[in-house]
Amino acid sequence: MTTFVLVHGGGHGGWCWKWTAAALRSAAHVVYTPTLTGFGERAHLAPFATSFQTFVDDIAHVIRFEALEDVVLVGHSMGGTIVPRVAEAIPEHIARVVWLTAAVCNDGETMIEAIPQSPWIAAAVTLEPDGTARTDPDLILDAAIHDGTPEQRDFVRQRHTPYPPHALVEPGRLGAFLALGLPTAYVFASEDRTIEPAIQHRMADRLPGARRAEIAAGHDAMITRPIDVARALEAVSD
Repeated sequence: MTTFVLVHGGGHGGWCWKWTAAALRSAAHVVYTPTLTGFGERAHLAPFATSFQTFVDDIAHVIRFEALEDVVLVGHSMGGTIVPRVAEAIPEHIARVVWLTAAVCNDGETMIEAIPQSPWIAAAVTLEPDGTARTDPDLILDAAIHDGTPEQRDFVRQRHTPYPPHALVEPGRLGAFLALGLPTAYVFASEDRTIEPAIQHRMADRLPGARRAEIAAGHDAMITRPIDVARALEAVSD
């Protein structure tokens, strides 16, 4: 039995892990899927999401207050910028940090700098100078969940929320996490149109000694291929 804390990416919420969490729980794992401030069912709190530190506190508080130990901390997409900072804050609670087709930003590097826009993201998103993302709700589905069923695409469209402006332009932080020497892993999505495979491999190369796994899926693999994601998370966490 493993304890997983699954951290969603931008525009999403704890809701995106619904089927992956069910697959993990069916294998007797303990799973938490917190929603970050300003997203999902906490969208009404968007004015309070002014920095990554708010997101770090969101996750660290769940782990502390639930008294979780030996946590496998998983970050998807933007969640990849959050999980190393959570581990840095509470390393005694963390067994491994896993990136699922996620951003790994070096110290001082923003997400915009780390991840070049794919053609699909360029079509769907217009970025303002302050980092505000103007997103076409239909075109973003072609970037995030092109491999999904109509029902899955509609599920995401109804729940997708805007990025907070800071998320794309706030400087990253990685060095202090790497200095901890905690085990890491990276799970690739080979059909991703949001963070393209070559970029994912560049991200993973920033994590020395990281375990690696791959699934044939697009960006929202936790929705379209939940069993594959669950099995990959188990494999890199064993």
